Amino acid sequence: MLDARLSPAAGGGHCLNDIKEGGDEGLVYHYRPRMIGSGFSFRLGAHSLEWNMSGLPGQVPYPMIAMVRLGFRPSNFGNRRYIAEIWPGKGAKLEIASASYKSMVSMEDLGPEYRAFITELHRRIAASGSNCRFEAGFAAWRWWPMVAVAVATTIALVYVGATTLLRGDTGAGLLVAGFMGLFAWQMWPLISRNRPMRYDPRQIPDQVLP
Repeated sequence: MLDARLSPAAGGGHCLNDIKEGGDEGLVYHYRPRMIGSGFSFRLGAHSLEWNMSGLPGQVPYPMIAMVRLGFRPSNFGNRRYIAEIWPGKGAKLEIASASYKSMVSMEDLGPEYRAFITELHRRIAASGSNCRFEAGFAAWRWWPMVAVAVATTIALVYVGATTLLRGDTGAGLLVAGFMGLFAWQMWPLISRNRPMRYDPRQIPDQVLP
């Protein structure tokens, strides 16, 4: 089983056996994306992003990376999880997460390692002269409906809570107020951190990094 960690690659490449033997210096990031199954490894090589996902190796040269999207994606076991979605010019989308499953009921926060790896990936893509598009948050077509639903739900909860209190049902009113607070606590970070925007790879927005 692969451990989730970030490590400097030595010239001999002994810590990169899951990707390739030897090679140039780089950074390796390991994490487990699912409760069941082996881990994923990503390596920043001299000229390309390399990976081994459950035994399936691959690579894409930095100039051939077409798009990177960073976002905040909390999960049931990882409330502070961040995701990097990477689209090569050809091939399937890649995902790198800032949290790794340790067991069926727990996740390990890899925030510092993830931030270092993603920051260096951006630097190498920019240095390659790539025309990569860098986006943060949700796509606009997904974010705006989420905002509309959140606002409508908040208005409805305020109305129900006020009506309940005016009827003198304090217990029910407090219950609605508690639910409204829980809703805001869950939705506000998701909305505020995932506001759609373009960004410069040299200035990654803080809201999409741990």
